[in-house]
Amino acid sequence: MPCKTRGIAALNPGLMAVTPPASKTISAIMSNSPPAPDNVPITVVLRSYNDAALLPRTLAALGSQTGVDISLLAFESASTDNSLEILREHGCTHIEEMQPGSYQSSRVLNAGVARATTDLVAFVNSDAILMHDRVLRQLADCLMAGEKRAGAFAKQIVRPDADALTRLEYDVAFENREQLGPDAASWMTLVCSMVRRDAWQQTPFDEAVTFAEDAIWSHRVAELGWSTHYVPEAIAEHSHDYTFRQRYVRSYGDAAALSRIRSAPPSASIVTGVVLPFAKRCLRDSLRLIKLGTPLAALRLPFHRWPQLLGGWRGARDGWHHFHPAPGESDPEYREPTLQPLATRSR
Repeated sequence: MPCKTRGIAALNPGLMAVTPPASKTISAIMSNSPPAPDNVPITVVLRSYNDAALLPRTLAALGSQTGVDISLLAFESASTDNSLEILREHGCTHIEEMQPGSYQSSRVLNAGVARATTDLVAFVNSDAILMHDRVLRQLADCLMAGEKRAGAFAKQIVRPDADALTRLEYDVAFENREQLGPDAASWMTLVCSMVRRDAWQQTPFDEAVTFAEDAIWSHRVAELGWSTHYVPEAIAEHSHDYTFRQRYVRSYGDAAALSRIRSAPPSASIVTGVVLPFAKRCLRDSLRLIKLGTPLAALRLPFHRWPQLLGGWRGARDGWHHFHPAPGESDPEYREPTLQPLATRSR
């Protein structure tokens, strides 16, 4: 049954979910029929930043969702491309235009849920393309299957032109998620996800951090007796090939933020904190790349993994001193705003 939306128009059911109309805007083929009685009402919070090349496909895929009635709230983070114009052209009527440099992930997420008028709230990045028309309904069904289910998140697949090492990251994160460990495997990733508003009301996203807010929220709702769930049948295309510096900054930021929920400090030794984990990780990843059919990519592993391991170790140490200071201790080197040099933090 076609999805009827408010704030974004519904697509012709005959169109593919990932293929926007070639000659029409989404608003030009709006349906005015009333919501279907068996559809689940949800609010979609869309975070947008400089994704004009992919945004029409994202909106098209949202418009083709079935089994849900969507109210769309778009947060536009002062894009320098024509993302804002695309949102308007495609029928988005609830757009929060943010000032340059004002984006803070947890604050935007909390604002989106606070403004929602539905019990279920989905988060979809402006460059996350839902790969079939039941993605949001599958996330909703997962949450409605139990009273204490706080959140559900979709499987992510890489883009067709993704680098071999990016494919390696996603193979671990989504194809073999259990290898992340019992806690991290259930931590949400908000690229394409859904939460229950009553769970969020008990513990909103932590506005003291700009990284790993999804993992920290997952940890805290679990402490309150809720659960979060990976839904591999719900699939979204989303990936980035990061630079050396971006890998360092992201690892630093995530590790620093996660120190907020850690119970023990990280290793003080660069040997045990970086060098040994680096060697083990490169060896294990080399074997994975062989299985994935890209063995030559192993030659680039040291350059790929070193900034991640080094950044993670330094971030964990700085974050620990920041969030768990000893009596009389202060850490002038750690400043949360310095963790935001990446444009990708705007969504």
